[in-house]
Amino acid sequence: MNKSVLLILLITACVSRVAVANTAYYTELVGATGKINWTTGTISATGYGIEPSNKKPTVAHLLACRAAIVDAQRNLLESFQGVRVSSTTLINNYMLTNDKIKSSVEGTIKGATIKSKENLNNGTCKVVLQAPLRGNAANSIYQSLYDPASLSAFNFLEMFSPFIATVHASTLTNSKQSVEQQLQQLSKRITELEALVHAGNNSKNDKNINLHTTSITGVIIDVRGSRFIPSLNPKLRQPAGDILYPTKETAASIIDNGQLVSLFATDVEFAMEHPLVGDTPLLIKANKTWKNSATEITLAQKDADKITYLVNNNLLNNIGVIIVLE
Repeated sequence: MNKSVLLILLITACVSRVAVANTAYYTELVGATGKINWTTGTISATGYGIEPSNKKPTVAHLLACRAAIVDAQRNLLESFQGVRVSSTTLINNYMLTNDKIKSSVEGTIKGATIKSKENLNNGTCKVVLQAPLRGNAANSIYQSLYDPASLSAFNFLEMFSPFIATVHASTLTNSKQSVEQQLQQLSKRITELEALVHAGNNSKNDKNINLHTTSITGVIIDVRGSRFIPSLNPKLRQPAGDILYPTKETAASIIDNGQLVSLFATDVEFAMEHPLVGDTPLLIKANKTWKNSATEITLAQKDADKITYLVNNNLLNNIGVIIVLE
């Protein structure tokens, strides 16, 4: 084949891959000028500054861009506050009640990267800042949700409200106990219940499932056609409602690795080739959300059994998850 023809084909292939990647990104506008890229796990915001009229042009340009950075940081904070943690809560809800989360978000904004800086002809400067959702900001959220040592009463009730009515209601009504003691006792009983369920799943499901687990390098959930929307803490559920992912164990691994519970994309082929899920990901189709929650997915029983198998054998702790949506 002619070398020039081969070069053209290679360039065309590269351009096509870039185009697919760009359209496969799931982005969402948030705040005044913010944008969440749920595929890369980043958030960006734009700021503007005006040149002061009483300064030399060279100095005025610098001051305009300094003001633009401050404006972009303010807009980035607003954007972070609007990021969904679940279908009913935003990061702002946690920042109002948790100083560690507030400090982590503010620190992330201060360390944001300047993606572009431009002096415009009208005497203003435009700056775009970008910061990661993963890392300190997300970790502080996950620790609040899944770490018993930092679990607040608000988060505890949010996570375990389905169990509270059936697990020794007297624990919550004993006025002689402190709130902390009550939560510790209830947490212990829930842990015991989880252990029983875990043991039952091991004996019942593992016999019938052969996933060739040594080759599974990630999980892709295709939820196109549903009303699912992305969040920092999406959940996979059994048809009966039990949470399959994330568990406390997988959340601990996510925190240690500085990852997000899941990334999101709009194209299955793009997701299949994403390095997060490796060379041989498990692909699952789901089109139903859990009750009124648009950030939680109900799996068919056969697919729920597969995820249960992976969880029971600690195979979800170190692999990535991508959810594909429209």
